[in-house]
Amino acid sequence: MAAGHAMAISAGASVPQNDAKVATSRAALRLATSDVHRRLHLHPGLARLAAGTIGRDEYRRLLGRSYGFYAMAEPLLGLAARLTDCLARDMTNLGMTHADVSQLPCCPVMSVGTGQAERIGARYVLLGASLGGKVMAKALALHDATLPVRFLTSSGENDWKDFAAKLEANLPDAASRTQATNAAVATFAAYEDWMAGHE
Repeated sequence: MAAGHAMAISAGASVPQNDAKVATSRAALRLATSDVHRRLHLHPGLARLAAGTIGRDEYRRLLGRSYGFYAMAEPLLGLAARLTDCLARDMTNLGMTHADVSQLPCCPVMSVGTGQAERIGARYVLLGASLGGKVMAKALALHDATLPVRFLTSSGENDWKDFAAKLEANLPDAASRTQATNAAVATFAAYEDWMAGHE
């Protein structure tokens, strides 16, 4: 997947929305990110991971690329480095040293805004990805149960449920919804661009 295919939408841009399909903030976020989400399913490495057919070395490299994104995203969004730490532990289990991990390239800082709505939009992407990670972990276990999957299984379903339950209250109007959807698309686009470095 070429990096140029990513949606270069910053938090200040406006994502078109079909009012008939966005009765809730959750629906608006899903609709706004559907195209880039679909494209990521076509990323060769992520597709092999989802199918459970990824090799051990490629899996380590894919985790390393993901580490560069989460090491940027979690502190930017005011989150504890839980996913970043899980990635580091998985990579050391796969033979990398702590020095190796510390020298991995880091994703450029993405532009998602600093307000509450923007952070909610970006967190929507990270938490949603965690749900997909559990599916990937099950697929991996069928092919190679020795592969570490802390990163893929680190967020529980309750994390998503808690987030989703507060979504409408935290995005009470059209302005906050637009800010959140723009940030969600920008987050997905930053991840897509970054992961294009690992095909």
